[in-house]
Amino acid sequence: IRRRDAEGLRQALRDEKLEEDKKRAVLDDLEQARSRKEQLEKDLEGLRKILANNQEALGLKDEAFREALSCSLEILGAKPLLRIDVDGHDAWTIPSLEDKLGRDPTWATTLDTLRPPRPRKTKLWDWRRETKVRPVVFKDTGHLENQTVHLHLEHRVVQRLLGRFLAQGFVHDDLARANVVFSEDPRRRVVLLGKLALYGEGASRLHEEIIPVTALWLDPDIRKPTLSPYAIDAEKKTLELLYASLADRALHDVPKETERHIQQFVPRDVAELLPSLKARAEDAIARASALLKKRADDEAKEMVAVLEAQEKAIQKKRAEVEKPQPLLPFSVDELRQLESDKTHWADRLNSLVSEKKTEPVRIHKAYEVKVARVEPLGVVYLWPRSG
Repeated sequence: IRRRDAEGLRQALRDEKLEEDKKRAVLDDLEQARSRKEQLEKDLEGLRKILANNQEALGLKDEAFREALSCSLEILGAKPLLRIDVDGHDAWTIPSLEDKLGRDPTWATTLDTLRPPRPRKTKLWDWRRETKVRPVVFKDTGHLENQTVHLHLEHRVVQRLLGRFLAQGFVHDDLARANVVFSEDPRRRVVLLGKLALYGEGASRLHEEIIPVTALWLDPDIRKPTLSPYAIDAEKKTLELLYASLADRALHDVPKETERHIQQFVPRDVAELLPSLKARAEDAIARASALLKKRADDEAKEMVAVLEAQEKAIQKKRAEVEKPQPLLPFSVDELRQLESDKTHWADRLNSLVSEKKTEPVRIHKAYEVKVARVEPLGVVYLWPRSG
């Protein structure tokens, strides 16, 4: 298009009139595009709702997530995550883990997920030698780039590090069952943490939950007669104090004399709070079992819908093939394949009749709670900094 012709072309386009059938086709295309855009907006809104619900259900905070990974690294003998700046946003490096565990074949493949993609025809060992483990981030940076790796709960590195707590949390004194930390609150408090685990068919783990029981800690000489668990409001405040104390490393350095003084009361304190822990666990079991049943109901309905859709698709295809039509010169192999497909469709339709009955039963059985285990994990004392 020449500049001197631009205005004339612009006016010609304004004056151009399409034929009625072409105009209708253009309008149909535009309508389809508008419908797709509206559907895309609905899908995005649905995803935003799912994300918000999951964030609320998990209660996962970036800072707590990073602290858990840093603690796992320290358990493995490495240094914690180190904050750095990458193009104006915060990122974290994993210090020395590659040198310490990179020779372990199982860890080597895990650490490979933090490297840039391996180019074709590049040997594995050369790629590992020439590339470094990239820094990690815990939230969307707002743009696509290849300098960092976004860590999430399902990432292989995260799964291995957090698995340290699930599988070996109390092995070799990696974590202590009794701890005391300073608190900014003037009252002495105690928190008993219990673990609830629900198991289904074949010892499959259906649900895990940490159950806290909090109480005002009193010296055994003045208790009447045992520790009394807090109500909901006081418990919420106690847990907030606990999280704040655990996040502030300056509140971890408690004198040995204070630790020895509290240590002698731990068995009695746990015994007095254990009945309350078991009572709360019963409520948690009932609540979790109801949620598992609802999930089973939803999945059973979805499975039946999928099977019915398969049934309709097969019946439609079979009707199209069996409809009278002029014979085409198909090859022998094509005719044999068509007969084989007809046989398969008939078998599949027969199996769908039974699967619509058996699959919902199987799904409900998979979510049925067979065993519930409740055990105390540990106890934490919140000691006033002022004494």
